[in-house]
Amino acid sequence: MRLPNGDEVTAPTPVWGLDIQCEKGTNLSYGPWADRQREQLFLFFFPQDYQTMKVFIFIASVPGEIRQVQQFDVRLNILAEATVDILFSKLIMRDGKQENQTNAVHMNVQRGSYFEMTLPWTVSDDGYVTKINGQFLHVDASSSLNYRNLLEAETLDYRVNVHYPRVWNHHQTWDLEFNGCKATYHFLYAHKEFFQDMIEDWSSRVPPDLLHFVPYSWNFIIRMQEFELITLANGYNWVDCEHQANAHIAFCGELFDLRFTLPFNDFLPETVLLKFIIVGENVDLSLFLPPTNTSSNIITALSRNARLIEKEDRPKHSFSSEKWRKFCKLSSGWVDCWHVPELQLSISYTYHPVPPVGPSPQANVSTPEKEELLLSPIRAPHRKKSPMEIIKNLTPEQFDPTSVTADCINVDLRITKPSEIKLYGSVLRMFINLKDCTEQYPPCPTVALDRLIFEMNKRYSETQLQVVVSPLILTTSDDPNHQRPSAHQHLHTGFLMLSGLQMRGDAMFSAEERSLDEETLEYAWLVELTVGTLSGKLTTPQLQNIITALEAFVFTVEDAENSLRHPRPYLYCYHGTPQPQCPQTTSEHFCPTTDTIKYKMVRASLDGISLNLVESGTILCFQMQELLSDPLIGMEAAHNFGTIVKDHNYALTSHTHANIRLLHKQRFFESVVGPLVELFSTTNDIKTKSCALVAIASLLPWLTHIVLNAHIQKLLPVLLQGLYTSDFSKIGEVSINLERHDARCGSETRLSTLTTLASLLKQNASPAERHTSTLISFLMPLTTYHPLTVGVKALECLAALVTLPVSVILPYRNESWSIFDLTPKFITDALMMQHKDGVYLYNCCKNNACAME
Repeated sequence: MRLPNGDEVTAPTPVWGLDIQCEKGTNLSYGPWADRQREQLFLFFFPQDYQTMKVFIFIASVPGEIRQVQQFDVRLNILAEATVDILFSKLIMRDGKQENQTNAVHMNVQRGSYFEMTLPWTVSDDGYVTKINGQFLHVDASSSLNYRNLLEAETLDYRVNVHYPRVWNHHQTWDLEFNGCKATYHFLYAHKEFFQDMIEDWSSRVPPDLLHFVPYSWNFIIRMQEFELITLANGYNWVDCEHQANAHIAFCGELFDLRFTLPFNDFLPETVLLKFIIVGENVDLSLFLPPTNTSSNIITALSRNARLIEKEDRPKHSFSSEKWRKFCKLSSGWVDCWHVPELQLSISYTYHPVPPVGPSPQANVSTPEKEELLLSPIRAPHRKKSPMEIIKNLTPEQFDPTSVTADCINVDLRITKPSEIKLYGSVLRMFINLKDCTEQYPPCPTVALDRLIFEMNKRYSETQLQVVVSPLILTTSDDPNHQRPSAHQHLHTGFLMLSGLQMRGDAMFSAEERSLDEETLEYAWLVELTVGTLSGKLTTPQLQNIITALEAFVFTVEDAENSLRHPRPYLYCYHGTPQPQCPQTTSEHFCPTTDTIKYKMVRASLDGISLNLVESGTILCFQMQELLSDPLIGMEAAHNFGTIVKDHNYALTSHTHANIRLLHKQRFFESVVGPLVELFSTTNDIKTKSCALVAIASLLPWLTHIVLNAHIQKLLPVLLQGLYTSDFSKIGEVSINLERHDARCGSETRLSTLTTLASLLKQNASPAERHTSTLISFLMPLTTYHPLTVGVKALECLAALVTLPVSVILPYRNESWSIFDLTPKFITDALMMQHKDGVYLYNCCKNNACAME
């Protein structure tokens, strides 16, 4: 119609819909069974014709023509308090029979809640979209489990958009979005199976069929503004449903955003990739201990009375209390432990779905099973075996699990903005504030670091993990009441700095004598801890402050009096059976558990310590790495390296109650040989180089050939360089200048080095092949060296070189005879002195020369 002003007005499309008003006593129930009835009704009234839908062409309304309806709207309004139940069932075994057990999610909603659905009656070029949206006000949801708490929210909005293409078997898209405000969600591990049963009951029970397959994707967005995610933290997963005396850990924050997609795009795919992305803003980690826990008052007092400081040594307020909280209220005993401005968690899961049994091509049924299917109607009924019962007695010898491709899970947690943490016994993260009580005590020690990286690679037979910590600084202050002279005010704040920390762990698993339904056994756990250089400056009150904080931390970590008892009264042995029932158990002892026989090894290394304990006018310095460079005590420290691995008759023995571990010599040598070789190779100071060589030489006589042979490529150049350098001969002179009683160092070090060199060459002389010229040129003069033992070892080294190929040794034939010519008087003098090594020395010279000939 055309208006008098000339405007054209099109008649509106007809409104076709259904409005439902729900008043008092409303109870809405829905679930998988009701949804299947809805599907049957749709198929009855709108049967699938498997034809491409035609595009709707809109025709303007003409007087006298019937107007065209474009959609059907359904709206349900709740005008009073109502209940909504989602019912589903699962099969359980009871008295040897299968029964259906009904479970439910029960929700109470308040006035103002509504539900809307729009069913399109027209088709566009890209299909049509069915829309569902609604809102629940003041929702209170519970489950049918014994622990009923599930969800509480001020508002819960939901929106579902389903896009159907024109072609019936083209890709469909389901977009589901849930938005909650001021929501509290209680999570239990039992909810995993609870909701999995709901999904299985809701999913289609018809076997997959390629002729009726329709690809589709479900896109989920779950967003909560001002949220609380609460879980239980009791030992051994105990849950107190009656008195609610549970320990809780909660994540509270301003924003929680979870996005993921469930792709069903291929028919029986080999792999399915799932990606989950979680984003949180202003997230707090909170801890709650029930009043029955004796550590509750300790944690609460520490949180209330702790004095915190910032990096600039300025007083710092505790975490902000101006946040929305409903369940995790600080006034109810909750304690905030960690604050993160922003975090992102990305989870990628690639799994291999198992196709269900069905007609070809879904599964290939073998001939015996076909016979069973054909004859089953005339046979006595029997219960179908579950997959777990089928593989229960299947061992890895019959089927190797590593022959199939493993599922892959990648987890990436990133915290990009600065975060802060309060370290109680149960929390250990990046920014640490250790607690003391009352304001008369000094502020809490604070640790600051830039980066913490954790990596884990878990496989069927092995799990590897690594933790890398960037350089960290611990700062602590004195008691405010402690006064010092103005010239020493700089001592008010102390610090400790660690240059770096790396921890590597390797857990090894075995499936030997284990069926496929049993867990693999962890038979070894190896840990390597590499600690950088620890340096710092502390006063005694500051040191006491750190020790007190560590004591409180360890006390709350152990917390033995609040430990719960395991619900299983027995332990499993390494055969996977209860210890009392294992055939290997005797009247004298139980069959051991896996932890008892598991091999454990921990290897730790510390690059160095430079710690200064200071006070007004005094200082006590602890150093390890720099001792070899000390001009006064460097040589004495070098000799004492051998004291650690030396066999003693009066100390460091089991008779003196020393704890001597297996391979302790090898472990110590492995930890120090690398730094000593590096110090010898890099330093330009002849005194430090001499001390490093003495330290290495003092270790070698007390180690087995097997250990030394593993490092011969590393040690031989050092020994040769020490023997070859012109300054080596001055080691004794240097020692005399340092300390008179160290004048023996030159000959002792030379003898120790030659002894080790001779031993190594006797075991395997091939590594010395390229150093033959250097060895012979230096060993020849030593054959006439006093004391006599040095000449003996020099000739032993020359005798060991005879085992080298003839082409290598032959050029030095004349030099070898010259040795024999130079030594007769030296040998004669030894024989006259009745030295027992004289004859041996003569034989070495003679045999060596004859071998050369």
